Amino acid sequence: MQRKSFLRLLLETFGYAAGGNAMALVVTFSLLSFGADSALKVIAVFCSLSLYLMMMFNAGYKDGELDKKLFNRKTIEKQQGGKWFILGGIVAGFFVVMCLLLLVLSVNNGEDGAVLTGSYFNFFRIIFAAIMALSLLLGEMTNPVWSPFIFMGIFALAPFTCRLGYWVAFHEKWTLDSIMYVKKK
Repeated sequence: MQRKSFLRLLLETFGYAAGGNAMALVVTFSLLSFGADSALKVIAVFCSLSLYLMMMFNAGYKDGELDKKLFNRKTIEKQQGGKWFILGGIVAGFFVVMCLLLLVLSVNNGEDGAVLTGSYFNFFRIIFAAIMALSLLLGEMTNPVWSPFIFMGIFALAPFTCRLGYWVAFHEKWTLDSIMYVKKK
C-alpha cells in the first residue's frame, strides 16, 4: 500500500465532482417532478448542493483514511493535507472558469435588463447540475446577470470541503468508535 500520485488524486477528485453533479441532477429532477413551487425548489437546492459538497468531502476522506493507515504503519512521517487545498482549488478553478464562460456567452440585454439566457445557459445547467436547482429557483427561463457569481461561490467551497474530509479521516473524527466511546485519560 502506498500513496496515490497527485495526478491520480486529481482525476479521482474530478470524478467525484462529476458524480456529485450527476446525483444532483437526478435529485433535482426527482424533486421537481412533484411540482415546481418554491418550497420544493428550496429543498432541491439544499439536497443538490449537499450531495455535491459531500462528494467533494468524500474525495479527501478516502485519501485521509489511506494516509492514516500509512502513518500508523510508519510508512509516512506526517500528514499531507495541504495538497487538498490545491486539488480542490484546481477542480473549483475549472468550475469557476465555466461560470465565467457562462457570464460571457449567455448575457442578453432585454426589456428587463441584462439576464442569462441561451443555449449555453441551458447546457451549463444540465452539466453542472449542482447549481441547477438554484438557477431554477432564481428563474425558470432566465437568471439575473449576477447569478454566476453565486455559482462561483458555491464551487469555491470545494477546496475547504476536500481538506475537511482529509482532516476528519486522518484524525479519525466522527467515526462510530469516537462517537460511541469516550477515551479515558
